[in-house]
This record gives sequence, C-alpha cells and structure tokens, in this order.
Amino acid sequence: MSPSYSHAGIAGMLITEINKDRKFRAFSELTLLIGATEYIPDIAVYPWRKVDYTHGDEIRVEEIPLLIIEILSPTQKALELYDKAQNAYLPAGVPSVWIVQPLAHTVAVLTQRGVTLHHAGRLEDSTGVAVDLDVIFED
Repeated sequence: MSPSYSHAGIAGMLITEINKDRKFRAFSELTLLIGATEYIPDIAVYPWRKVDYTHGDEIRVEEIPLLIIEILSPTQKALELYDKAQNAYLPAGVPSVWIVQPLAHTVAVLTQRGVTLHHAGRLEDSTGVAVDLDVIFED
C-alpha cells in the first residue's frame, strides 16, 4: 500500500476531528498485536488518556481499540480492507471499523451487526466517536 496525498489529508482531518474534544485519542500507524499477528491500521482510536513519554514506549499494543479506521488508497482494493475488518478486527473484539473511500466520499461502518454507509453530515457510531463528514470531505 502506498498512501497518497488525499489518504494523508483525510487521515489528518479524521485525527484532528476525533482528538479535538479530548474524549478519544486517535493514533496513526500504531502497531496492534492481535493474537500472533501484527496489524498497522491507518488510525486506532482509544478513550482519551495522557501519553506517558517518560516511562518507555510501547512498540506493539495489545489493547483492542474502540475503533479502527482504514482509508482506501489508490493502490489498494476495497475488498482487502473489508476482509481485514471482517476476519481480523471484528473477531478480535474491535467494536467498530470504519472504511473510508475518499473518491466516493463514503465511510462504511462495520460492526458485528452489519454495515452502514455514510456520505455527509455527522457520523457517530456505537462507541461514541463522532466526526463531521462535511469537514472530512471538504473541497
């Protein structure tokens, strides 16, 4: 996967929107250890907590996030992201997975109950994480 300009821009906007109320903290490119496999989602979201810079650092995080966001890049197939969500993230206990499709201005929200598509306005999932898609996809 080669992240593109729009991929990086959307990731930055999502992280800014999620972090702004200090209720949730969004991390980019965090290495998650699920079972014996490492995954590096575009964004992993946890409840807000202070980052401790003085007592070492975690190279691999085993704590399951509230939300994982994957952003489709021009070099990826959407099916790859859906497969990862349905075969790794959701079975591991991630409550919500967002797959962002920049060209279509669409966010697919995957949960154990199914998939919902969002195109504009406020998107708030069952975890309480919310973003304004009009800000994310602004021209």
